[in-house]
Amino acid sequence: MNLKLYAANANDSAEISPASARSPVLLEWVTKLAHPGLSLHHLTALPCAEHSIATDREPRASDWNAVAYVCGYAADSFSEAGGVLPLASAEIDYFRRNHRGTENHISRDFLTAQTDLPSPLAELYGLYRHRARIDAEAALWVAQSTTSFRVASVMADLLAIGAFANGLEYISYMGVTYSVPCAFDSSAEIDHANREAQRRLTLPPDHPSHLLKLRPDELGVLASSIAKENALTPAEFLEKANLLSEARQDVTRLPMDVHFATAIVERDIPLQFRWTVRLVNAFARRLPHWVMGIQEVQNLLNR
Repeated sequence: MNLKLYAANANDSAEISPASARSPVLLEWVTKLAHPGLSLHHLTALPCAEHSIATDREPRASDWNAVAYVCGYAADSFSEAGGVLPLASAEIDYFRRNHRGTENHISRDFLTAQTDLPSPLAELYGLYRHRARIDAEAALWVAQSTTSFRVASVMADLLAIGAFANGLEYISYMGVTYSVPCAFDSSAEIDHANREAQRRLTLPPDHPSHLLKLRPDELGVLASSIAKENALTPAEFLEKANLLSEARQDVTRLPMDVHFATAIVERDIPLQFRWTVRLVNAFARRLPHWVMGIQEVQNLLNR
């Protein structure tokens, strides 16, 4: 299986081969980002000891490799777009960690079986529901252990950006393409988990629902509830995955720095959806120069 990372600035002229029903593209993304206990030290030739932590030191190559792995954009892209290193590799690794050490393949298969969608669409939607729960739980874990919401918030931005930037990775069904990285965009669920964690941290210290009093299994139950309440329906998710895939394919001919701006201006990405607002805000925070001066974006941000 080819596990090579194709960033958003990869060779866009390469021919795209639609995936089959049991999509190797889908399986590759499952392996890359959904495997329990994923360790990001495999993404670089540097040993684990060389991984940077969140300090004021110069960012290392491993930090940028980890960021590109999540969102598709590397150091030069962030520099051109007026962005800075959003997270260190150690922070990403901590968020991605399987904190409870439990096996998650069974839950993913269960969520896939719950829908009446045809394969591979059922697998893609089941993967989205699975990642939403896992990432909501990770956000709660980070908030409980650090009382900070920064890492989870930035991860949500990077995952939202990655759903568009890596949209050339798709599966095809009945001639329609669906972005596979869209299944990993759990930004809405992470945001809700952060808000719930913040609310619980403001409770009286002796309150049984205070965030610091929750046991690991209780965090898991809370994350499942958050993911279930805020997940897109199958129809909403497939519409989003299709729009992101087609928008990314439509701008392949253009330089990388105008991909997203062109998709907005040409209405390939409609602005009336909640996930669109979340995506625009992510680009505005992390890659601001790429959306600067776009009237549609400014109108959306000023609401």
